[in-house]
Amino acid sequence: MPMLRTTSMTSLMTLALASSALVVSACGDKGGYRGSKKSPMLKWVESPKSGSKDGNFLKIPSLGVQLEIPQTLYVFKECEEPAHSPEGANKWVPVFRCASPAFSGGGGGDDLDEGSSGGSNDEPLAMTFYITPKDRPLDERSVAYFENELKTAGYSVDEIAFNDSYHDKRGIYFKYQETNSDGDAIREIIEFMFPYDDIVFIAHMDYPFGDTRSVNADWSAIMWYFKFDKPSGG
Repeated sequence: MPMLRTTSMTSLMTLALASSALVVSACGDKGGYRGSKKSPMLKWVESPKSGSKDGNFLKIPSLGVQLEIPQTLYVFKECEEPAHSPEGANKWVPVFRCASPAFSGGGGGDDLDEGSSGGSNDEPLAMTFYITPKDRPLDERSVAYFENELKTAGYSVDEIAFNDSYHDKRGIYFKYQETNSDGDAIREIIEFMFPYDDIVFIAHMDYPFGDTRSVNADWSAIMWYFKFDKPSGG
């Protein structure tokens, strides 16, 4: 660990655009680290340490998180701890990633994802958990801010909502689309941001708009199995 799988170019470009719109750090904000003692998680972000795989579990003890790999996955069939090199415009650090078999460019062939048609929309996809420092509160009042940021960046916003218990996690759910010059949706982005002490986790996936594969079923299953090893401080 970690396995050196790279993000697909399409997904990386989408992440770069999306992360630049969804800024969760802001100078002078009082929502996270304010110069006091840093949590072990924030220290991990600044100097990541690899974890290990134990049976059906991916564990990073130094970060205090684990992912139990669901028995049934239709699209994101390969789960691993990726290299912890920052990605996107805001340098989010990847923690865990579950991807379709061809995501790294070495798979594919006859092993199509369930529900795929073998057509041009069957590009490799991934769901990734990222982590970043938290300097902005994530609560009901943040929803309007993020919606404005996304619309200003040119996205079509389908849904942004604060949720007290989304797959046993408290945070903000996002569903929005990247559009072309005619205003037609071409790519859909799903994200869930959930804070933990002075850091924020971001679950992220994106796919061609209208893709009919079972990505939402996999998203739900994987979200349930992401766990903390200790209670949250808020």
